[in-house]
Amino acid sequence: MVKELIEQHWKTREFTQLAVQFIENPSNIPELVEVAGSQLPHPFPEYASWLLVHLTRQAPHLTEPFQSKFIAIILSSTNQSILRNVLNSCVSLPLIEYEESAFLDRLLDFVKDDSNKVALQVYSLYKLKQYVEKYAEILSEINSLIDLKESNKLQHSMRVAIRNFRKTFK
Repeated sequence: MVKELIEQHWKTREFTQLAVQFIENPSNIPELVEVAGSQLPHPFPEYASWLLVHLTRQAPHLTEPFQSKFIAIILSSTNQSILRNVLNSCVSLPLIEYEESAFLDRLLDFVKDDSNKVALQVYSLYKLKQYVEKYAEILSEINSLIDLKESNKLQHSMRVAIRNFRKTFK
């Protein structure tokens, strides 16, 4: 069902409105998550993960039970679009203990690695806020990482993310 939806609508302007179909029929969400984390060819995982972003924004209570699967995708994928979208969904959800330290390490790696797209770095920084709220002792490590990032030329969205991060933990 999910693959057919993507095939029929991925090139349309109304694509993200498909999230409503999953709100109305949540029994299809497991398949959406499966396609998002799959090795299927483009456009399936990329667009399934994009739908997850819109579904999570509109009905986070429906995607929260799948957060451990989101984390598993983040820990295993190398596709920047999928990583960005699934991490964006995680930012809207509470921190959970599933693979907590591996997830933390992955987020730090995303921020450290300048070859990652800026949106992935920004969403990582936003999720790291939740870790600092739970584990205040990691703030100095993240601040050191941010200091290092600031020694390079940054895109506007990263500068804003850093400013917001620092403002939160003044």
